[in-house]
Amino acid sequence: MKEIQRSISIKNNEIMTENATNKTEELRKQTLEKAQSYLGLLQAQDWDNWINLWADDAILEFPFAPKNRPSIYRGKQDILTYMSSTTRSIVVDSVAELNISPMLDPSKLVIELAINGHLLGNGATYNQRYVTFFEFESGKIKHYREYWNPVVSIEAYGSYEAWMKFNSEL
Repeated sequence: MKEIQRSISIKNNEIMTENATNKTEELRKQTLEKAQSYLGLLQAQDWDNWINLWADDAILEFPFAPKNRPSIYRGKQDILTYMSSTTRSIVVDSVAELNISPMLDPSKLVIELAINGHLLGNGATYNQRYVTFFEFESGKIKHYREYWNPVVSIEAYGSYEAWMKFNSEL
């Protein structure tokens, strides 16, 4: 009798593990789909649908933001205002590289992205690389952290002063 109980217990544990794995993989799949939607809607500048991917209390973070520019934007309205203003000056002509890396936590992922673009104001080349960290909660972006090369931006604007002027207007 003890052998049968042990066998059932092991089988139940396997079933529980398999179910947990299926839930984890389903969440990971949803996270990947949302991140891909984010990229497509951002490139299309479809702001109404893009902002709906975000949680109401979401955080958009730029750890290396320049002086005089916020490093954190909180809430959908602040995030939308900032992001839609940057695309009025920077045009993404193409995505040169894209690498999406899921993390152990199925609600998180990293995207490495290289873009080819230009500035509207002066036509300068703007080829930038980004590393972004996404964290989703209940199917919405809860926290987004972005790293990029400020030297590319400074060179595109022509000087540090011109770049800072642009950033102070955001």
